[in-house]
Amino acid sequence: MTALLSFHTVPSYVLPTKPFPRNNLSTLVPRMSLSSSTSNQQISNKCSLPVDAPLKAILFDIDGTLCDSDPIHYYAFREMLQEIGFNGGAPISEEFFVKNISGMHNDELCNVLFPDWDFQRAIKFMNDKEDMFRKIVSEQLKPLDGLEDVCKWIEDRGLKRAAVTNAPRANAELIISMLGLADFFELLVIGSECERAKPFPDPYMKALQELGVSPKHAFVFEDSISGIKAGVAAGMPVVGLGLRNPEKLLSKAGATFVIKNFKDSKLWTALEELETEMDAGKMKT
Repeated sequence: MTALLSFHTVPSYVLPTKPFPRNNLSTLVPRMSLSSSTSNQQISNKCSLPVDAPLKAILFDIDGTLCDSDPIHYYAFREMLQEIGFNGGAPISEEFFVKNISGMHNDELCNVLFPDWDFQRAIKFMNDKEDMFRKIVSEQLKPLDGLEDVCKWIEDRGLKRAAVTNAPRANAELIISMLGLADFFELLVIGSECERAKPFPDPYMKALQELGVSPKHAFVFEDSISGIKAGVAAGMPVVGLGLRNPEKLLSKAGATFVIKNFKDSKLWTALEELETEMDAGKMKT
């Protein structure tokens, strides 16, 4: 919270008037550097998942996990916060976004970003920001590399699957639909619809309960610190997606290992190991 002390708010909130790009997401991406290009940390060779055989379910976060949507969130927050004079009118940095915004749910962000505002005023800002996000993302969204292959691997083995997110339901449903995954996920769990959102384990525990699966037989894909903490607290190993957030921070949060995308050889080594264990279990029965 000390990082917020120099940030200021203004008495009133006005909707942003600056146009945002509609057909060129590449104008946003360079503003957020890939963690693989900014970190000299040695890549971990650990590539196994401590899941009890048989594997029964895989749970996914959405933003930054199924797709690279963080640059769009960052752009929307940066433009709208600058419009209202946040941080003295200076644009927020990528570092501020990663540390204080990414992965958090909007109710919590109301208190983090606007501690002096009443809740209704703050949540209106958040809702308007989500409107801006949906307008951009509806025209510019691609699945993370290798996602289709992972989904096919899961379907071929008859595993259960759920999407678990702190994003508003409208955002989550839009992204899942745009990625063609509406029929893939059996369940969608929204953090704000649980008693507590991530980083608390409640959303993941709810998903496991509704799927009828023990945490010992499941694992999670997550890209944010809060999401990784939630998955670990729910008793599951977590594979971190290090597309944007530094691998060091994801590992510190509890990720079993970190991958760049769903084509990463570390992931497929772990999946092959799990498949071997599943086949061995079938032979015993």
